[in-house]
Amino acid sequence: MTGRRDRVITVLQAGRAVAALSIVAYHAAIATRDYAQALPEAAFFAFERGAFGVDFFFVLSGFIILHAHRDDPAGAAAARAYAVKRLMRIYVPYWPVALAMIGLYLVLPQVSGSQRSWSLVTSLTLLPTGAPPALAAAWTLVHEMMFYALFLLSYFVRGFAWIVAAWVGLILAGIWLGLETSYAAPTWLSLFAPINAEFVAGMLAALAVRRASPAWAGPALVIGLAALVAFFALGTDPAGPARMGFGFAVAVLVAGAVWLERAGSLAAPGWMILLGDASYAIYLVHNPVASLGARIAGRFEALRPWPVSLALCILLGVGFGLAYHLAFERPALAFLRRRQARGRSLAQAPR
Repeated sequence: MTGRRDRVITVLQAGRAVAALSIVAYHAAIATRDYAQALPEAAFFAFERGAFGVDFFFVLSGFIILHAHRDDPAGAAAARAYAVKRLMRIYVPYWPVALAMIGLYLVLPQVSGSQRSWSLVTSLTLLPTGAPPALAAAWTLVHEMMFYALFLLSYFVRGFAWIVAAWVGLILAGIWLGLETSYAAPTWLSLFAPINAEFVAGMLAALAVRRASPAWAGPALVIGLAALVAFFALGTDPAGPARMGFGFAVAVLVAGAVWLERAGSLAAPGWMILLGDASYAIYLVHNPVASLGARIAGRFEALRPWPVSLALCILLGVGFGLAYHLAFERPALAFLRRRQARGRSLAQAPR
């Protein structure tokens, strides 16, 4: 791809930052409630909405994958490059955190407040086995990997749009049939979980941005915001299939924001871009760190009040995630990309 599409879309990075911070706040509220002091019901309800940050991530992922790879050539070579890029992006930051959690649970199983079971296979591979990974938040990565695998078909099948349409059809059929698809402990049936439709919503938003004029920015923002307000006003069950409505409302908002940036009317500030860059690292490390922070707060009277504990958990989750990004994730990925580029140069050099 060339031109404007090669540039970073700053509002997408800002969206990733918002999604990560929402999830951090949600898990910080749970940790504070469990280990320090219970939050007032209204406050906990508000922070609980942060769970929808996962849906936001799925929409952004669908948008970014289509935006970045829609113009890739067909065939095995491009498919291999896509697969290596996505696997490296997921596993390189993930494995150190996953191995740390596996080691912690093996040595100190009582650390898990719920004494929950977990799968070593899922923890290491992110394959759906019906049991959750050691890192609780990694259940979303299992869905992410399913989506990446499905998108891989676009390199070999001309009618990929029909495959996506069939996927949505099967998701809707599963809802109608009452198919049980666990989010936290994914199985292969989780490919048809309603939340996966949000990847499709993101891809549709990316297609709309590619094909329509930025003049649609205003209507998209109005429609998306109205749909979002309606979603929350209706008190939709966060665990039910109607959760897809949030994803599609956010997808319309994302399209509107990208159109505004394309028109030169909007850009994210640098600190949000940095947090967006670090959003995956924050997502990986925040929950164990927030849990530890809340346990510490629960032992000291000055830190026990829920606003103090909550703030401590959020700061620790974001701070450790940002440090992990700067100290490991970013340099490790940069090193591997340089190795890849050097390998390609050597392979193309005349002999």
